[in-house]
Amino acid sequence: MKKFSLIYYLLFILLVMGSFASMAQNSYGLRIMGGVGFAFGLLFLFELVSVLRKKGDKDVFAVTELVCLFLLSSIFALRVFFIRFPYVEFLFATAGILLTLIYVRKMVMSFRQLQPKSNLMAMIMLAFHLSIILFFVSLITAPFSAKISELSGIIAFILLLVFIAVGLIKKDLIADGESISAFRMVTRLKDHSIIIVSLFLLFSFYLAFNKTGLIPGVYSDEFPQAYFRLIEDVTKQNEKPVDGKYKYEKFKERYDQFLKHNRFKDP
Repeated sequence: MKKFSLIYYLLFILLVMGSFASMAQNSYGLRIMGGVGFAFGLLFLFELVSVLRKKGDKDVFAVTELVCLFLLSSIFALRVFFIRFPYVEFLFATAGILLTLIYVRKMVMSFRQLQPKSNLMAMIMLAFHLSIILFFVSLITAPFSAKISELSGIIAFILLLVFIAVGLIKKDLIADGESISAFRMVTRLKDHSIIIVSLFLLFSFYLAFNKTGLIPGVYSDEFPQAYFRLIEDVTKQNEKPVDGKYKYEKFKERYDQFLKHNRFKDP
């Protein structure tokens, strides 16, 4: 993953730029965000292919992590462009659950390895991994229970702040005779936890600032706002399909027909 660090950094910059462009009511902002989602997916896919091409035994958990991250990134990008396919919610939830289990395993293994060396470092890394786990729980439960999703996200954010605070205060921790900081320990992890945490922080800050009214929501002029409200109803599981179609799908069909038969010409 480290050889792609610069590319990931540039993608984060583009993601922030796309978000601000969208909040400024520029429709291209969402296109940038969707493009970044696809780019993340392609990077995860490229890493997956590289891992599979290596000779020797494959790390099943590393392969599964990359597959799930590829799926989540791709689904996010498709949602940005309002593209949906059957069972997408099931696929999204499955990928999220698998990632949760993978990071539960990482958390347990990390704690067992660090606890004999440094109890404080073990607790710090426990908070770090637990924040990622609860972030995934928040994503998984969002369509089913807004309260559980919000509570999980808040606890995850608090744990991450605790990790950052302790990391800044305790810059030199002794673990197995070595002086090391919590941040340095995280950079040694051979996974994508830094990327996940960075995305989580961006998402959390956006939600917090948006709810307090400090920044506006993302904007798109592709369809009327009623269309997005119908999609939100599906996301929150407030609506079931009729004759195999959701209301927003029928709305889009009728809207496309309206545009087709009512093309406005320049005077």
